[in-house]
Amino acid sequence: MKCAICGFDNEAREAYCRACGSKVQVNLSEVESDLIAKSDRQMEESTEGEIRRWLVASICLFLVVLTAKVLFGPATWPPNYAVPSIGRDADYATYTYVHDVPLQPVQVEMPPP
Repeated sequence: MKCAICGFDNEAREAYCRACGSKVQVNLSEVESDLIAKSDRQMEESTEGEIRRWLVASICLFLVVLTAKVLFGPATWPPNYAVPSIGRDADYATYTYVHDVPLQPVQVEMPPP
């Protein structure tokens, strides 16, 4: 509500002007509009806070999933693929790992010809 003396815009619950200290004339329509504006501001602030919380939670969840994917590796790549280089034209290479198993000689008797 505006002060009749100095024109300062006081809140609806103020009985005296915060600028000049004179008694504020109470007008019910102004009080109603001030209270509605105040509740709208509070609703807007709470909505912004809720949106901000959801946004932060979504970003955290994305980072957790991304970290898990990087740490535990993609499940769709075959295990025999490797990246030979990290250049711009790099491609996947296929390799095969073969165990060198030492063989023991076996004595076999051959029938005479």
